[in-house]
Amino acid sequence: MAKAHTLVDNFNDNSVDTSKWIVPADVRIREINRRIEIRPPGNQASGLLFRSVAFYDLTESEMRVELVRPLNAAEGVRSGMAAQEASGEYVALWVDDDEVECVQSAGGIFTRLEHVPYDPVAHRWLRLRETAGALSWQVSPDGVDWTTLYRSGSPIDTTAVQLLIGTSIGAVVASPGFAVFDNFNVQETGIARRVEERRLSARDVRVQAAELAASREHEEHANNNDEVSYLATPFAGNYSKSLRHDLLGDPDPASYASLVRALESRDPADFEEIILTQAGSPIKLTNPQAGLAFDLEGPDAQALTQPPAPRFDSAIAAHEAGELYWMAVARDVPFKQYGTSPEIADAVASLNTEFPQFGGTTPVTAQNVFRGIFAGEQVGPYVSQFLLKGNVDPRKPAGQGRDATDGFISYGARNIDQRLFSATPGVDYLHEEFAAWLDVQDGQDTRGQDTFETTKRFIRNLRDGATFVHFDQVVDAFYNAAWILMSEPAGNQLTNAGRTGRPQIESEFPYDQGNPYMPPAPADRSRTQGGFATFGPTHLLQVVPEVLGRALRAVWWQKWGVHRRLRPEEYGGRVDNWLSARRDYPLDPSIKNSLLTGGLSEYYFGANKRFPATYLLPQAYPEGAPTHPAYGAGHATGSAACITILKAFFDDTKVIENPVEAAADGLSLVTYTPATGEPPMTVGGELNKLAGNVSLFRNGAGVHWRSDHTESLLLGERIGIALLQEMSLGFNEDDAFFEITRLDGNRIRIFDGKVVPAL
Repeated sequence: MAKAHTLVDNFNDNSVDTSKWIVPADVRIREINRRIEIRPPGNQASGLLFRSVAFYDLTESEMRVELVRPLNAAEGVRSGMAAQEASGEYVALWVDDDEVECVQSAGGIFTRLEHVPYDPVAHRWLRLRETAGALSWQVSPDGVDWTTLYRSGSPIDTTAVQLLIGTSIGAVVASPGFAVFDNFNVQETGIARRVEERRLSARDVRVQAAELAASREHEEHANNNDEVSYLATPFAGNYSKSLRHDLLGDPDPASYASLVRALESRDPADFEEIILTQAGSPIKLTNPQAGLAFDLEGPDAQALTQPPAPRFDSAIAAHEAGELYWMAVARDVPFKQYGTSPEIADAVASLNTEFPQFGGTTPVTAQNVFRGIFAGEQVGPYVSQFLLKGNVDPRKPAGQGRDATDGFISYGARNIDQRLFSATPGVDYLHEEFAAWLDVQDGQDTRGQDTFETTKRFIRNLRDGATFVHFDQVVDAFYNAAWILMSEPAGNQLTNAGRTGRPQIESEFPYDQGNPYMPPAPADRSRTQGGFATFGPTHLLQVVPEVLGRALRAVWWQKWGVHRRLRPEEYGGRVDNWLSARRDYPLDPSIKNSLLTGGLSEYYFGANKRFPATYLLPQAYPEGAPTHPAYGAGHATGSAACITILKAFFDDTKVIENPVEAAADGLSLVTYTPATGEPPMTVGGELNKLAGNVSLFRNGAGVHWRSDHTESLLLGERIGIALLQEMSLGFNEDDAFFEITRLDGNRIRIFDGKVVPAL
């Protein structure tokens, strides 16, 4: 006689296998929806059972079933299973009136052997198991780990029993509800999503992702010790905007200590006790608890770290400041004129000789000045094509999105204009009077005092770029890039006069080669399917903003929980105090020498003076920097995370055709002519440049340092990769993967929770 465990049925064919089961001819008990559903009638006794056709040997064997849902709790209303002799005697494990009961009926006597309160999670699986002459009544949450409720010698002959699953009602109950069973003796309870009940599979994927996240050892966080290094000027090297200050703008120790106390205790009440300035109603601190939140996907906000920022007294900090003073000088110089501008020539010379440790590429040239260091950032025009071009749509009117040089991005039936109203040229802030600068450090709200041009222009200089990143939500540029990459029709990426392709149908930019539906030709991988909610447009548009939240929470922990680096405008205040002999600081002399007698002096105090007679760093925004520390940079971290997603969805090796740049006046886009030997621009390179633009435009505004930019891009990329790594655990598509070129030029593949070098 066959062992009981050999009767196996996953109930997935939606019709009763009559070779295995005897079932009443009653529509209220049926195999449907890939399971057994039983809906007993109300107000009458009933028994609705799947009964095995054959008898089975239960010795050294078992019978198990997944009880997805029992009947409603009431006395005498039972959902479960039993092994029954031909004589009618039986052993059973069932749920009755909100209890799990171990029972037997032997020698004409019914006995309740054990009972415990029913838990739908812990008692998801029921099992009767016989071994070594003893019978065990057992329960399990997952069909893997079992708990024995009762064990004894078997009261019946287990060598020949019928196996039963179903419901019985021995009392009058108006609404017994319905019961659901699944997976009779199905041993595989792992992550077979095509077979297993979905809820458990979803849990298993989440557990697997959680284990993957937990396997990432949290990195040790360390700052640059500026908080404890300068006894004569405590906390002068740290962020303190909106806290209390002395008359020279240095932080009040008690106010600063109240911030640190809250960050160390992590008690929400302590954050309400932070001592802000007493002057007026200061601008509030920006979200210092963000890095204390937990995310359910991607790395924990505190799992990754950044190296210590350059110290307040270091040459690197002074050289980074030198670059920012030069960016202020060059705010209104068109990128197109960098090769001929005397201001740019002076900046290049100064960065090469006075500030060579500023963190950019050296030797500095007109082509790489104020640019990032990663692949593609120094190729082509300063501004990424994704911030200039629109996408071609031959259905649109001339000048309104028909050609890419119109600068309109098609958002379905609507357009987004790449042009903007830039801040008024030549107008800078927080550099004219020390008293006004100090008011802003004390939290005075000067937002909204800026003025703007009345003509829309493409981004043509640092001021235009600073305007863009003044009012964005970080994701803007990357959401736009996603629409361009999704929507550009096949053609020359410039015009579509010959109607060579249809937007969003015959795409110019191929998807990533690991896309299971739409990889680059000729590697078509599915005859019958296209991507949409997975590996398609909606999936992409979901993940781009999703990764941003993860990235910002991680970098907010770096800002508040670890580094608390001062903003460049605060450093400028220290420089002004120092050079005006109001207070001494241990600053590297390179910045002083340049401002007093070197390259910067001509623009700040000499014949070419652009700014009033202070050494404060001119800001592009009336309020200066936002009210959170400088390091790391939110725009940089979020930007790198977003481009990591875009590279994962599209072929980042695709060449950008017909590149353009803004005319010197920003009123139009003109053809960019590459220098002899210049490498081609690619999707990946222009995405790197896009992230660099969004980040460095914040530097151009005077609110971030070069190291904020560089280190935060690397942090954001790691967050994007980790999110993709966990996301890859959940796909049903066979052989799907993501492949990207990292910022450092190395290519990786992400699949099934793994990150490996690409072949």
